[in-house]
Amino acid sequence: MAATEKREIVISFDKVDFSYNGEPVLIDVNLQVQEREIIGIVGPNGGGKTTLLRLILGLIKPDRGEILVFGDTPARSSHRLGYVPQHMQFDHRFPVAALDVVLMGLTGKTGFGPFSRTQAAAAEEALDAVSLLQYRKKPFAELSGGQRQRVLIARALATSPDMLLFDEPTANVDTSAGEQLYEILDRLNQTMTILVVSHDIGFVNHHISSVVCVNHRVRVHPTSDLTGRNIVDLYGHDMALIRHDHRCSGEGHSCTSS
Repeated sequence: MAATEKREIVISFDKVDFSYNGEPVLIDVNLQVQEREIIGIVGPNGGGKTTLLRLILGLIKPDRGEILVFGDTPARSSHRLGYVPQHMQFDHRFPVAALDVVLMGLTGKTGFGPFSRTQAAAAEEALDAVSLLQYRKKPFAELSGGQRQRVLIARALATSPDMLLFDEPTANVDTSAGEQLYEILDRLNQTMTILVVSHDIGFVNHHISSVVCVNHRVRVHPTSDLTGRNIVDLYGHDMALIRHDHRCSGEGHSCTSS
């Protein structure tokens, strides 16, 4: 995409507050995400990262402020979003194949009854997109951690989303499988917006251009190889790879390419 091409704002937070049982979780959040950006969301446990995702997905509503997703409320735009959790809770004794798990993402999309040939084809296409079509009949329980995570990505892809949201995609996989996942994300980012909650600072450095730092308040930064004081402030110790930059606004709420 040309640097001068105007891109649609697909996520907008305007002065958003959210609290649980009166305890502030997110405070005065102002945030904009453009189409086909790939954004990393980082911050300490309890800082509000998952809450931010849940607000975007429309699962919860803010106490104050406005959230727009694709120019509408999150609830009305939820059909355009795909969500990929860390892992799927399931009974390992339950005989469900990889293709069945992908088809679960289409449950309720076209009413009741068995899945149509079109839906089955969409599920197989999604598995092919994550290079797992040959495992479509293999029991989900027998797949590796990385393969299971790719099946969950396929489940989200089967609904043809315009945006994908990931919650710690590499939390339960080894380094090699994690790198495969990020290669898939890079490829998917050519056609859709991607948001990733991650503690994997290597991912933040190598695969994205902007980082949303969440610790009750939100700041957006470009990535770099530099160790910055802001990371010490965010995590309480030196984790590096994100820095403040003159390209960000004074409040840190938006960044543009130079």
